[in-house]
Amino acid sequence: MKLFDGGRAPNPRRVRVFLAEKGLTVPLVPVDMGALEHRKEPVASRNALRRLPVLELDDGTIITESIAICRYFEELHPEPALFGTGALGKAMV
Repeated sequence: MKLFDGGRAPNPRRVRVFLAEKGLTVPLVPVDMGALEHRKEPVASRNALRRLPVLELDDGTIITESIAICRYFEELHPEPALFGTGALGKAMV
């Protein structure tokens, strides 16, 4: 598994903060957005919109969008519950 990361960009940073709060470590692939590297390979073939972050799982599955990536990790590692617990708790987040 690896996370294509855009450094200071807000959406990749959201995923990094989420992982830190969970106490998880995922190998990062740095992408220089200032040099428009996110519009070239290896990102372009993994996300047609050429946006970051991109999470590539070990089986080759690609997950894009910061909230989708965070929810994926929330399901794998439910504690601490950063998206709330129960229907109301999750709705209030």
